[in-house]
Amino acid sequence: MWHRILLLCCWSAFLMRHSQAQQINIGAFFYDDELELEKEFMEVVSALNGPESEQTMRFYPLVKRLKSDDSSVAIQEQACDLIDNGVAAIFGPSAKAASDIVAVVCNSTGIPHLEFDVADEEHLEEKPNHQMTLNLYPSQVILSKAYADIVQNFGWRKFTIVYDATDAKASARLQDLLQLRELHNDVVRVRKFTKDEDYRVMWKSIRGERRVVLDCPPDMLVDVLNSSTEFGQTGLYNHIFLTNLETYTDNIGELAADNETFGVNITAARLLLNPDPPIYSQPYGYVIQRNDMVVESNEPSRTLHHDLVHDALQLFAQSWRNASFFYPDRMQVPRITCDFAASGGRTWPMGRYLTRLMKGTSGVNNTNFRTSSLQFDEDGQRITFNIEVYDPLDGVGLAVWDPRGQITQLNVESKVQKKMIYRVATRIGPPYFDYNQTAVELNLTGNALYEGYAVDLIDAISKEVGFEYVFVPVADQQYGKQDKDTKQWNGIIGEIINNDAHMGICDLTITQARKTAVDFTVPFMQLGVSILAFKKEHTEKELTAFLMPFGDEVWIWILISVFVVTFLKTIVARIAQMDWENPHPCNPDPEVLENMWHIHNTGWLSVASIMTAGCDILPKSPQVRLFEATWWVFAIIIANSYTANLAAFLTNSKMEGSIGSLKDLSAQKKVKFGTIYGGSTYNLLAESNETVYRLAFTQMNNDDPSAYTKDNGEGVHRVQRNRGNYMFLMETTTLEYHKELHCNLRSVGEKFGEKHYAIAVPFGAEYRSSLSEAILKLSERGKLYDFKQRWWKNNKGETCEEEVDPSATPDMNFEELRGIFYTLYVGILIAFLIGIIEFLVYVQQVALEERLTMKEAFVKEIMFVICVWNKKKPIAAGSPVSSLRTTPRRSLDKSLERTPKSGRRIVLGRSSEEMREMPQGSGSRSGSSSTGKEKGQKEARL
Repeated sequence: MWHRILLLCCWSAFLMRHSQAQQINIGAFFYDDELELEKEFMEVVSALNGPESEQTMRFYPLVKRLKSDDSSVAIQEQACDLIDNGVAAIFGPSAKAASDIVAVVCNSTGIPHLEFDVADEEHLEEKPNHQMTLNLYPSQVILSKAYADIVQNFGWRKFTIVYDATDAKASARLQDLLQLRELHNDVVRVRKFTKDEDYRVMWKSIRGERRVVLDCPPDMLVDVLNSSTEFGQTGLYNHIFLTNLETYTDNIGELAADNETFGVNITAARLLLNPDPPIYSQPYGYVIQRNDMVVESNEPSRTLHHDLVHDALQLFAQSWRNASFFYPDRMQVPRITCDFAASGGRTWPMGRYLTRLMKGTSGVNNTNFRTSSLQFDEDGQRITFNIEVYDPLDGVGLAVWDPRGQITQLNVESKVQKKMIYRVATRIGPPYFDYNQTAVELNLTGNALYEGYAVDLIDAISKEVGFEYVFVPVADQQYGKQDKDTKQWNGIIGEIINNDAHMGICDLTITQARKTAVDFTVPFMQLGVSILAFKKEHTEKELTAFLMPFGDEVWIWILISVFVVTFLKTIVARIAQMDWENPHPCNPDPEVLENMWHIHNTGWLSVASIMTAGCDILPKSPQVRLFEATWWVFAIIIANSYTANLAAFLTNSKMEGSIGSLKDLSAQKKVKFGTIYGGSTYNLLAESNETVYRLAFTQMNNDDPSAYTKDNGEGVHRVQRNRGNYMFLMETTTLEYHKELHCNLRSVGEKFGEKHYAIAVPFGAEYRSSLSEAILKLSERGKLYDFKQRWWKNNKGETCEEEVDPSATPDMNFEELRGIFYTLYVGILIAFLIGIIEFLVYVQQVALEERLTMKEAFVKEIMFVICVWNKKKPIAAGSPVSSLRTTPRRSLDKSLERTPKSGRRIVLGRSSEEMREMPQGSGSRSGSSSTGKEKGQKEARL
């Protein structure tokens, strides 16, 4: 009885001891310089085994050390030696091994093989030989996709890829980014470097590139970055993205500490670690955190390989436990050899089962693993992992990429930056930016030396945002143009690209080409393009300007024609019998006939005809009418010709040419025109497909000497110098300023090609939104309008004459028509002088007849003249003057009526009064008495 009990206890103790002390051999390969990695391996194994009293199984590590010059045959022999010693898995070697001989040996023997370093891209024909291999290092294909997603999340529109040409795996790691170059060669550039070469040659070739993807081994990183300093790549607002997952192993902080101008934004990628790592593990880098304090560590830095070795051991241990739970009787240490497997013998069956378990293991949210999201595909490649984008200078995580392609920003406090003084690039060009002459005379320096619209705008923005600045005028005085050969930018844009300035402001136009190199704020001014032309100086018209439509000889011939026609018309009218009329139509038998066409009337009719005034007296005889009709034809032609020429002459100064638009300008050859070479207007015409723009650009290119200028000042001077033979295409705002400054300039036509002025900033500049917000606030408060009014109006107090709209009908002013008014005034004055003389003579006669003094007669007659409402003038009875002036015609008519017809006769060559005074014969008493009476009156008058 006791014998059986004792035997049962011994058997139970044996089984218990056997289960606790099950030894599982695991093999590993490490190179001589991987002692720290080997130490990590041993520590993890020790942690997995746990306290000896609690062990149910025990992993026993068999480590093989390799040398850098070991061949594939040597590695194969050591791998077979491990298999002969009954290892259940083999770990390593690292990527330093030149071949995959260990994977082939494990695949032929059925032993699981775990790798923890980057491997070459696996080809299809190699997959059958790697069925037992799992690699915990991220798949290069998935890693490439992660880098492309991160760069796209940065919002980079243009960047350069830089990588080590000797790294055979770099092209696979960056293949998604490299494919972008094939699609956008002008946006994505690629540069390579090799170790121990002069890296400055490579950096010089991409000088000015603000966005760089740098794939560089950690041991070369400081040297590579340090060589880029003299080319401005480490300046502020540049961005370098480091793709190597082990960047933290190199102390980049030393580079930032030694370089005062080091301000580049550096971000790097690394595998995301679980928040609660095992207690025996240390964080990456040269610093560790103890008791909430960050201190330097004297121990070698922890690398990614340490964590991958840890996870590989954890993965195998977890899979072994799971397999032991389901198949406890089969989990025995394998007893096979390489020779037996190579000869076609059976492989270890549980090895493939363990491999399937490890491939199917999900490491998501499993704190036993250092790295998060551990999963594999059927080929043993790790396809699930998280990438953390972090700042390698401070070790602060910024964002996390997950296998779905999503990037989650981390809520971290932004690092404190040192106070900066922003450099504002600009160029001399009033009214935007110019020297303050008073400050120059006082020898002032700094921002006080300048004035202009841009100075006021930046000053107002700085007060809104809260920053300090200093103006930096560019040396070449250019806005910014890219060289076709070197692809380098000059001017303000070049200063920003080369990190010599933080922003640029002046009359800088937003163009598509410039937007590929820099960013812009919201526009602070909207404008277009117009034509600047010379306005001829105003010349005072002569007093006889209204006579200028006809030449002097024409006026002389017209006057001669008037006098000659007057005389000839008088002769023809006296010859014509029909123009001799009866002075008394009621008397059918007149004694005399009268002809009204004497010099006075014919002259009046001639002048009235040429003046188109008309006349109440007209000729009756055919020959005189024909004569007059011919004169009327002449008069109509003269009058209408004068009217037409006068209108053209008086409006000539307001119609200085037929050019009213760019189309008219490009359709003629007489007037040359141009613009700033390489400016925004130049690019507008050069890149446009419109017919008018292309024609204008072609004509400017064909002009000799060149029609282009280097700046607006030269263009304005050229317009003034050529005095109408040259026109200049410029922005409307600048054109308005020069029109206010120079009264001899004018604008032609409507504006075209809408443009916008804005402040240029580097790509990704965080302060761009602040500047835009400040500009909008200033615009809403009317400050931008006030700035323009201040600098665009003429400060000298001089006002140019308002430019006449060429499309409107020009008005005639007094200066052009004053000669006609003077002629009117002179004619009226002469008429009044003649009237006054006649009035005075008449007053003297009245004074003699009425025996009054000259003063009394003048007062009497002038009072009658003033009484304009009195239309009848009385005649004094018995007045010789009044009887002489009022009765001769009536008395004559009565006497003629009493005279028999037989006694009447016409005496040619005598006047009517002489005829009346002739004796009428003795047979008529009344005639004798009448004649005697008239004779008495004549004697009395005499």
